[in-house]
Amino acid sequence: RRPLPRMSLSADTIMLNRLPYTLFVLLLAESCREVSSAVKYADGVPSTTRAVRVAKGVKCTRTDFSCLVIETIDTPKPAFGEVLVNVSTSSVNPSDVDFVVGNAAGIDKLGVDFSGTVVAVGDGCSKFKIGDAIWGMTISGAYADYTTAICAESGHAPQTDSVPLNVVGTLPEVAETSHNCLTKCGAPWDRSRNISAVITSGSGGTGFVGIQLAKIFNTATVITSTSGAANIDFCKSLGADIVTDYKVQDIFSVLANDSVDVVFDNYGAPGSADKAMRVLRSGGVYLLLPGGEDGKLSKHPKPGVKQINFGELIPSASCLNDLKPFVERGALKPHVYATFPITNVSGAFATSASGVTVGKISIVP
Repeated sequence: RRPLPRMSLSADTIMLNRLPYTLFVLLLAESCREVSSAVKYADGVPSTTRAVRVAKGVKCTRTDFSCLVIETIDTPKPAFGEVLVNVSTSSVNPSDVDFVVGNAAGIDKLGVDFSGTVVAVGDGCSKFKIGDAIWGMTISGAYADYTTAICAESGHAPQTDSVPLNVVGTLPEVAETSHNCLTKCGAPWDRSRNISAVITSGSGGTGFVGIQLAKIFNTATVITSTSGAANIDFCKSLGADIVTDYKVQDIFSVLANDSVDVVFDNYGAPGSADKAMRVLRSGGVYLLLPGGEDGKLSKHPKPGVKQINFGELIPSASCLNDLKPFVERGALKPHVYATFPITNVSGAFATSASGVTVGKISIVP
């Protein structure tokens, strides 16, 4: 689920898979970044910024995130096609936890989601100006007071009193992921098709956003799973029609043969694809969002059912632009489970790793 990173080489973008080659990519990206020769800065931009790093010589585990420390670094300069952003908020995704735990110490760029205000504009970026409120995803490290972002992958933030800038930054990764997953499954659908869709995990990041987007995309019946009465009510409040408690019954056990059109498997438990085949109609779609649960596509798919392994997310401004009006009209609502200051990112990661998060965890400077 970790987005593919980018590196600016003049106007070109090189895409590499981040997780297996993290240290190589980050070192190469830093050496290849071409700093813009004519950067326009807002007044008062400091020469240094706080940023969260993995301490050198310290390894993170799922029960101890004291490896995450605050350092003072030089404020980054935007490269060609980039802006410098004064960060309003970021968030912790399960992929952020996997990234830190699964890699060596000394990682110096953490945090993907961001929203904030443009304070400097590099060459090759005409869409933004100083003072613009923007949102998106960055590989430059959003757990910081200031970070850089690629203009082609960032968008103007939604403008609405109900969703302030310091909340909207919790949405980009999960919203872009869910949007891409559902559109790969065929969304938006014509209402006359009476589409029914399963979202295997309803109360986490891609789940609570996926429920809302499924309804926006004209899904007639959304079926999902969570645990506990409060979380069941939460999923129903977002538009879910049928919600099971996974501690009581498997979501597929309550569904009849050939009864659903789409399974968006955002949890990815081993064996889920095989269970999904029974309930999917011919012509249906099973999409796996790969992650830490190590689920696989079925080796025995039902005839007529299409299987998709989503793979990695490629961030895009066009996707953010699609999502923006949904937020502005209140059809797509963020939900912040807990907010942590940048000085306690370790606490935010521990909360995420506990598996109890409903919605998103936000990080604020």
